[in-house]
Amino acid sequence: MDASDPDIRQLLTKSEMLTPRQHVGEAPADASLAQRCGEEDAEAEIVPAGHPAAAPVTDWVSPGAPSPPPLPDERYIMVIAGAPTGPSHTRRVQIDIDGDRARVLISNGDWRHAGTTPGSAADIRSEQRLSLSALAPLREAWQVPELWSANQRSGVWCAGHNGLREAFFEACVHGRYYARDRACDRNAQEPLAQLWKRVVELTPSSKPAH
Repeated sequence: MDASDPDIRQLLTKSEMLTPRQHVGEAPADASLAQRCGEEDAEAEIVPAGHPAAAPVTDWVSPGAPSPPPLPDERYIMVIAGAPTGPSHTRRVQIDIDGDRARVLISNGDWRHAGTTPGSAADIRSEQRLSLSALAPLREAWQVPELWSANQRSGVWCAGHNGLREAFFEACVHGRYYARDRACDRNAQEPLAQLWKRVVELTPSSKPAH
């Protein structure tokens, strides 16, 4: 990725914005997927003979804070909103692949829901272990070209999203990072409507789809 491209910079910024933040009493939140993807491929610093190694960097969150667990070989994240007209239902879906099984985490997906009271009707947090075959409908809806492989169109924020559904996708697959922002993308609207239906099917006690 060429970070001199404004659209690429916006993709990386949005990844950072959509990463859950640390709350009081919780372990440190993961860095954004864009920051962590490929971290195991980073080369260790080679210190020339006779030169002291640099002192370890102290974690600013808290002394001795635990490191986040290593990323799985495949992690997929989507943040997708319900229909622009009507109540705002936004979901964040994270899928970690482990062999022929998947760990699926679903929560309120928009940073505007950060103040949601845990346990309230608006609060959605679930974890499921599913077979890959059970996720086939979601995968089929997600991998259509208009969502997964079409070129990134302008990432410039549009006022009120011009009445369009918002969606952001990212993945880390064997150390390779991928991201697409489909907000304000008219070509993606019908595929996003179909994908939203699949997400609602996986969301426990979800409200009716719009």
